[in-house]
Amino acid sequence: MVKNALTSDEVASMNAFVDEHVTGRKESGTYHPRQTSDNKVGSFAGSDRTRFTDGDDRAWSSASLLSWGGPFIDLIDHPSIAPYLEEVLQPGYRLDHDYLKIDNKVADRLLYLHGGGQGAGGPTDLVGPTDGGQCYYRYNNGKFYSGLIAVAYELRDVQEGDGGFACVPGSHKANIELPQNWKKSETQDEIPEVVDRVSANAGDAIIFTEACAHGTIPWQGDRERRTLFYKYTPHAVAWSPCYYNADHYGDLTDRQRNMLMPPSAYGANTTRDEIWKRAQEEQAELLRLREEVEALRASA
Repeated sequence: MVKNALTSDEVASMNAFVDEHVTGRKESGTYHPRQTSDNKVGSFAGSDRTRFTDGDDRAWSSASLLSWGGPFIDLIDHPSIAPYLEEVLQPGYRLDHDYLKIDNKVADRLLYLHGGGQGAGGPTDLVGPTDGGQCYYRYNNGKFYSGLIAVAYELRDVQEGDGGFACVPGSHKANIELPQNWKKSETQDEIPEVVDRVSANAGDAIIFTEACAHGTIPWQGDRERRTLFYKYTPHAVAWSPCYYNADHYGDLTDRQRNMLMPPSAYGANTTRDEIWKRAQEEQAELLRLREEVEALRASA
């Protein structure tokens, strides 16, 4: 937990944007409702997707919170969080995906504990089966190595008993998966005692490795929970099937642009930069040609 990772002005600015563009249901370019199994609708936005959600979605550069600009851009490389990421991911890490998650009494969800040690994201993972290799965690020769690190910024207070983020401490070091009867809880009363429920104030950030068994507790708070997730990987690892295109987000620092690069085994190098520059130019040309075709169709 990093207390007061965001200033009160940053929190206020982000909440104001969410009020207008997400909960207000105005067009924001990245919002889509997420239907739950019991037909409740929660709010979700960002680049964490494994399927197309809109006919205009780009195949290799997905919608992102970064397109909202301002403080959402600043979170790419926030000074209050960067030292921790340097320590647990080593230099050269990249931003892999981002999203906003809103929970409330209308759209509460079951607790699905996922991740957990060397089997994190494996074939029996409740969120979705993978080969388990992306969520690795180890500590060797004085250094941490982790396949996916999440930074969860709370935009509203999460008080004890409300719900929100929970985890099984130490489970990122486990070599066997959690018992199946621990993994799913329909109510707060069913949650195993081994699960820690994490309360936080607006502006606090929770940093965790995805190898740690974690999930979202069914929400019981009077106000909705608003959490921004920015998730980072080593330079050679990818979780999301879509990559960022730094040309889409206005002026960025060199460090921010580098953190939006696609994965590659050798990290920052001239060859990677040349290849990606050409890919960005080709996408820009494709978008321009599409606009010309649409204009011709409209005038026909």
